[in-house]
Amino acid sequence: MIGIIAEYNPFHNGHAYQISEIKKFSNAEIVAVMSGIFTQRGTPAILDKWTRARLAVEGGVDLVLELPFVYAVRSAQDFSRGAVNLLSKIGIDTLAFGAEISDLEKLKLAASTFNDENFGEKLKLEMSSGKSYAAAVTKILAGVAQIEEKFLRLPNTILAIEYLRALPENVTPLLIPRGKVISSATEIRRAIYENPVQWQKISVPPNVLEILKSTEFVDEKFLFRPLLSKILTSSLADLKKIYGMNEGIEFKLIESARVAKNFDELVGGVVNRRFPISRIKRLLLHFLLDLTPEKILEVGDYARVLAFNERGQKILKKIRKAGNLPIVTKVARHLTSKEILEERILEPYKKSLKLDLLASDLRETLFETPKNWRQDFTKNCCIGLARHFCAGCV
Repeated sequence: MIGIIAEYNPFHNGHAYQISEIKKFSNAEIVAVMSGIFTQRGTPAILDKWTRARLAVEGGVDLVLELPFVYAVRSAQDFSRGAVNLLSKIGIDTLAFGAEISDLEKLKLAASTFNDENFGEKLKLEMSSGKSYAAAVTKILAGVAQIEEKFLRLPNTILAIEYLRALPENVTPLLIPRGKVISSATEIRRAIYENPVQWQKISVPPNVLEILKSTEFVDEKFLFRPLLSKILTSSLADLKKIYGMNEGIEFKLIESARVAKNFDELVGGVVNRRFPISRIKRLLLHFLLDLTPEKILEVGDYARVLAFNERGQKILKKIRKAGNLPIVTKVARHLTSKEILEERILEPYKKSLKLDLLASDLRETLFETPKNWRQDFTKNCCIGLARHFCAGCV
């Protein structure tokens, strides 16, 4: 069984190429763990998680599981650890991933550098010269693994190294070098949010393009007023409780809230060399959802099913038989609306599920006219290629 860690935001030709290359390597089942409502950069996904999962299945994936919010909206290291751990528990033997370089051994060497007994001292030395943590790490890895620093700053290479750090010994890494130049997801999203939409710049399969052309897109600008209200009515103690609210970010956030006129200004007032934009956007989501370090420690893993085909249905039966994880197909069987509203003692995996449901509702506020509250309770059908599978049938 081959695993993929993805966001499919949206599913594009580069993703299709990766899957086709995997199928050349093996006819094994493909399981993707995919970010849900929000992405690792702290931004809302342009399509809902069910649509993105269905498009992934139509693109060749057999089973798509949701990466819980508690991992999906975290640093590259935590994102990778959470996803690799979930795939390991469902029994994959291979992890496929892409990177901007094609030398797996160099990537492995870079990953192993973090375990070097002198790494901490090297890091302190680099940071003492004024470098940020990321810049210091990049400098060290470039010297050890002989990889150009420009590649170590690219997202796919960063994640590839983190996947290798997190990968257990019984899972084989499969590096899929990037093919010919294809529009990235970032470039596609940028074209989508231009006015008017630059459809000619969007390189996606025809079925994805059809969906995009009929979609009302979310706009993170709508986060501004709830954030402003909550920041300006919170105490310093309240702010400091939030996961990642350290190094004085709380003071910069208050200062920015007092002068910002919109979401971009609010974020921009906090961003600097120490605090990159992705970290700040993740932090703001954690703040809105009251995510604290304690809550992160309390959550448990589960397999949230978003979409599958006939081969995926067989995988689900294997996962269920192994009994390593709770499998969530119909949310109502695991959590009720009342349990979400009340402060109840919940099983660890239900605490993580509750956070995912709250995140879904938060994304819904990013439309001009929110309308689909509690979608996790109503969208229970996972669409396969050959037939329709109800999520309750497995």
